[in-house]
Amino acid sequence: MAAYTVLIVGWVIYFFLHSWLATERVKKWNSRWVSSRTYRLLYNAFATVGLLMMLWINSSIPATIFFASEGYVRFFSLLMVTLGVLLIRAHFRASPASEFLGLAATGPAQLRVDGILRHIRHPLYAGIILITTGFFFFIPKLPVLITCSCILLYLPIGIWLEEQKLLQQFGDTFRQYRKTVPALLPWPRKN
Repeated sequence: MAAYTVLIVGWVIYFFLHSWLATERVKKWNSRWVSSRTYRLLYNAFATVGLLMMLWINSSIPATIFFASEGYVRFFSLLMVTLGVLLIRAHFRASPASEFLGLAATGPAQLRVDGILRHIRHPLYAGIILITTGFFFFIPKLPVLITCSCILLYLPIGIWLEEQKLLQQFGDTFRQYRKTVPALLPWPRKN
């Protein structure tokens, strides 16, 4: 039971820090010491190392399998992960990964609405949902269920925080975009 508590508390701390370090207040405070590009690199290093640590904690908890992940279940899980990766890849066609990671200098902020972003506002989050769900069906154990649940419970918060930042940055332009483009699931547009 203690291992599961550590896992849950670890995810809560990770998501809190992940969101807090992405706030404009923290970025502005850190701009006294490092450039925004350097901060972005450091932020992504923290996010990657933290995620790997949480996945290591998850994998180190012994648990039994809920059900056999074979045949159609395994195919379904791999299909979900593949679709999730393709969504994330499509996002990085519209918004280059080098800018996202802080490896390339960025110009003035602009609202990107091309590529996959014409159909859904948050392809990264949609991809994470698919990957996370597929991960559970591939390895159906309690620690994985807890990890996936923590991630899926955090995503609405992450989306809300992201959209608040975009509303501050782009105002009515983002409001109009939000009215016409769904957050996670594309739907046919009315003409």
